[in-house]
Amino acid sequence: MKRYMKWAATGALSLSLLVGANAAMAATATHTVSENDTMWLISKKYGVSLTELIKANPQIANPNMIWSGMHVTIPSKTAGTGTGSNTVTTPSQSTFASQVVTLVNQERAKAGLKALTVNSALTTMALDKAKDMYNNGYFDHTSPTYGSPFDMMNRYEISYSYAGENIAKGQQTPAAVMTAWMNSAGHRQNILSPNYTQIGVAYYNGEWVQEFIST
Repeated sequence: MKRYMKWAATGALSLSLLVGANAAMAATATHTVSENDTMWLISKKYGVSLTELIKANPQIANPNMIWSGMHVTIPSKTAGTGTGSNTVTTPSQSTFASQVVTLVNQERAKAGLKALTVNSALTTMALDKAKDMYNNGYFDHTSPTYGSPFDMMNRYEISYSYAGENIAKGQQTPAAVMTAWMNSAGHRQNILSPNYTQIGVAYYNGEWVQEFIST
């Protein structure tokens, strides 16, 4: 029997979201093209080189042909070694996700809690949620595509007695996002909840998602 209480200490459904302080220039932020935009104008607006902007958008076959409503990826600005150049980091999504799981279980061990096991279906769901936020330009627990996280779990046929979700945007490393989550009461509550036994984590183009359940 599923319980449906939000934010109670032992509630079944808990949500928490976090925007990083550097979200505006996080790795692979997005820009929605307006009518008069060109790739050159976008590069100037965000202070990145045109070359790096084009490299960060392989989905755009012809950089001279962009149209209103298109989403353009904005690469992060990383200091060069005396050259002032911009570089783009493309971390492995799966590596980042697995590192977050490790950090979660380290925090749980410190608190005397059992480690969470990775649930592959929950991981798939987390990645789809991260992609959905990125592709549709929103940052919220409620997806215009899937509904609430709990609607999404039902859609993915994931059974649970307790469930929760953490999301974040703008942190560029697993350590950074975990530090931010652990410094936020709601996120920390999800990470250290004794009610959860399984986890799914995803990172996609600057979007972070953690899904938690117990069955």
